[in-house]
Amino acid sequence: MVRITSGFQQEAPLNSAAKNLLTQFFDKGWADPQKINHDSRQVAILLNEARESFANSLNVERDEIEFLGEVNLGFHLGISGLLKKNSKFIYSEVDKQSVFAVANFWERQGGSTQRLPVNQKGLIQTSKNETMDVTCWQIGNGETGILQPAPKTSSQIFADCTSTGVDHLPNFSYDTALFDSRSWQGPAGSALLVIKNKAQWSNPLPHNDHLRNLNSYSVPLVLASAVALEQYLAQKDLVKAFKGSLIDQLRAFNLNFTAVTGDENLDKHLSLIFPGIEADRLVLEMQDLGFVIDSGSACRSADMQPSHVLAALQLPTSGNIRITFHPETKVDQVKELGEAIQKTVVKLLEN
Repeated sequence: MVRITSGFQQEAPLNSAAKNLLTQFFDKGWADPQKINHDSRQVAILLNEARESFANSLNVERDEIEFLGEVNLGFHLGISGLLKKNSKFIYSEVDKQSVFAVANFWERQGGSTQRLPVNQKGLIQTSKNETMDVTCWQIGNGETGILQPAPKTSSQIFADCTSTGVDHLPNFSYDTALFDSRSWQGPAGSALLVIKNKAQWSNPLPHNDHLRNLNSYSVPLVLASAVALEQYLAQKDLVKAFKGSLIDQLRAFNLNFTAVTGDENLDKHLSLIFPGIEADRLVLEMQDLGFVIDSGSACRSADMQPSHVLAALQLPTSGNIRITFHPETKVDQVKELGEAIQKTVVKLLEN
């Protein structure tokens, strides 16, 4: 078995500080926080502290945060909860498959949708809409790192923050927003849905009361996510120079490649296209050298599906690899990654 020396894939291990406390959180977080017994009150206190921490980090109010145990459910809740009978759902060509699924579901219910194109810089091209409409606005793309400017729209807005997390918060007013704990190296199975107090939101799931509390989350994972977020905020700036230094290194090797960048980008994501290379072979060869990277669509990298994001940007969908830098990444690892890419690309072009 090859020893993996450096992980540059989008998924990352749970933050070590959160991992060390996880058993403790499970020991303390088993009780129902809505009950009035001693154990439940202790859990409620821990949850309130976590909620306060999240609110401060995400620039929202405490009572605007709902905890979720499933990110994909959050897309449905955040978007469908805003849609009304005559609403049009507006989304873009570079959105996640989960957003496409909500659009398809809305169409099957007889609703109207509109898919917005992007230009070659990856910027979403907005169009005229009404206040009753709902726009899904991707803050940043998890595949290319391209950040979107504030949307020019009068519609209600669902802000997709699942890729950007706290690296780039929305700089505009929105109605609902979704955050994925994994974007700050929190645990899988933990997400945050923000529902603004002014939003005309209603629970789209079957329910018997008017409470907004969804109660579909694990308390221990929420607590672990809060710890991971605090740690991530203290370290996230460590990755700022990695993208530029790796691109410069590859150019110095005189490799033929395209770096997919926009006017503004997330520091942690880098998408590269190598003409004449099979991406899956490149990924496997890199793994043999001890480096784990991604390829294919960020939504479906497991089955190596071509990237619908690159296709929307009118870029080649073959020969594409995706690299994610994490706070634990070291300068030497980035240099070694560049050398491994150069070695592998030359080898594959010669064969």
